[in-house]
Amino acid sequence: MQKVIFRNCDESSPYWSELEGLFQSEWSGFKFKDTYEENVNLPPVITVLCDNVVIGGLAYSYFQEPHQVRDVVWINAVFVAPQWRGQGIASELINRGVRQVSSTVQTQLYAYTNITGLYQGLGWSVVDIESEPNHKVMSIELKR
Repeated sequence: MQKVIFRNCDESSPYWSELEGLFQSEWSGFKFKDTYEENVNLPPVITVLCDNVVIGGLAYSYFQEPHQVRDVVWINAVFVAPQWRGQGIASELINRGVRQVSSTVQTQLYAYTNITGLYQGLGWSVVDIESEPNHKVMSIELKR
């Protein structure tokens, strides 16, 4: 496998719009400005690079906690370019994403996904809540 680099990134990064474009190739309506507003206090976006080209990334958003009335941090997007899949990059992104969320703020991290097996293989559990067909809300307990 070629060497890939995981790097935190924000709107001042040269990779910001490139990663947004990658996310939009999967979710056409995705826009960083919808969630990463000024003073929003989300963990940093994670970008994956190979030879200075963005090949994947992970972003967060705030959304209502299942069975609660407060908003918490969720993993909003995880994407790896098709030619880079199957090499553990998405797993590493998710694991790094979990480590970035503070357990002092919330006890669980959530994701809404159609790739439940990937998350379950990393220790996540299905949350018993209504969701679209072929999608599940997943959660993992944050370490204190």
